[in-house]
Amino acid sequence: MNYANWDCPGCGPISAEEFAALSGVDPASSLSSAQSCGCENSTCPSDSSMVCWCRPTCPQPTPEPIEEGGCCCKASMRAAFQLLCDNQIANLIDFDGAVFVTDNYSAGSTLSATIPSTTPADNLTTPSGRFLRLSSCNCDLLEISAALYTPPTTATGVTATQVSLCELAGVALQVAQGTAEGDITVPEATTRNYRLLKQLLIRRLTPCGCHSGECTCKCDCGNCCCAAGILNLLADKNLSRRVTLAAGLLVLQGVTLLGTLGNVLVLANDADQRIYFVCASKVQFLG
Repeated sequence: MNYANWDCPGCGPISAEEFAALSGVDPASSLSSAQSCGCENSTCPSDSSMVCWCRPTCPQPTPEPIEEGGCCCKASMRAAFQLLCDNQIANLIDFDGAVFVTDNYSAGSTLSATIPSTTPADNLTTPSGRFLRLSSCNCDLLEISAALYTPPTTATGVTATQVSLCELAGVALQVAQGTAEGDITVPEATTRNYRLLKQLLIRRLTPCGCHSGECTCKCDCGNCCCAAGILNLLADKNLSRRVTLAAGLLVLQGVTLLGTLGNVLVLANDADQRIYFVCASKVQFLG
């Protein structure tokens, strides 16, 4: 049963469980007046036996400022992975289904020469890499365990145990498989996990829209770093939030932009139920 809509991009009807997880509201509680709801412009049923669900306003995210030097995405990528330290988000991620892509290698999946004509889609095969942790004593590395390939399918025989944050073009993370409950099947529970994961990420990201507060055309044609131009086109001026791009060896078609974190684009693939972190300065082609 769906109870409420969130007033923010990408939100549709959500279940009572999702509503409770996002808002901290007890789904079994009932309220009998707009005042007890604590919501403006809410109308609650006079019958106290009926549950009154408020329509909350999504809080404006206040991400920590990220200082990046040159065209590097290191700090932004590290901040993106720090999102996974949140227990609510971590419980919805399959950390054994990760892929790490650079300009020259893929770790955790071979690459397909073509991608499906239906969208959204990517050029990954079967994600099987493991994201272990941010290196505690080194700000430049992630600790992983993933078979290393040269494009598109050649195995190197090496199991990568660390990857440089400076070299990452993109990362794919698979949603955790759900558990069947009553009439809810495993695929339905997995889809619920994916929808909740997207909602949690949206709340923590810089929303799509003007990063500077003004949607004006400002071009720095003398700057060799293209991250600002990519962010401006894909985030500020992208009303549909649909994105097709190639970053390093990673190709994404028709995925959805959830938001940004510094120089990193956070995208979602509803078909494969994957989340991507993509370095804006590594984007080479747009579709």
